[in-house]
Amino acid sequence: MRECLGFRMGAAYRRVDRLFNRAFARIGLTHAHGYVLTCLLQAGELRARDIARLTGFEQSTVSRLLKELARRKLVRRRRDPDDGRSHLLSPGARAEALRGDIEHLLRRTDERLRRELARDDAEGLLRAAEVMERLP
Repeated sequence: MRECLGFRMGAAYRRVDRLFNRAFARIGLTHAHGYVLTCLLQAGELRARDIARLTGFEQSTVSRLLKELARRKLVRRRRDPDDGRSHLLSPGARAEALRGDIEHLLRRTDERLRRELARDDAEGLLRAAEVMERLP
């Protein structure tokens, strides 16, 4: 098992996900919610398919997360004027109010993770992640 990159990466991801979930729980969100909101806060407005592409989440997962965030008034939806079948999503006022907390939690948790890794190892992981993000 130690030699199987897929198993090891999966186990490592689950540990990192738990680390971020504990951090985001302080503001009533999950790591996945924080990731989606961060995408929206940075971009301003996106389609669900763009969020799926950016996050690597399945479309069904993005739909579920967006419904949860919309119900909590953290995300606004409006019809896409260029495609009537699609919606444009943007951060709601409540998400904007949480922006500082979200950015602080991300920065602090990322710093903690980086402290656990040597700088060269962290940079190598980022380069490896870029390669893996291109996998189908």
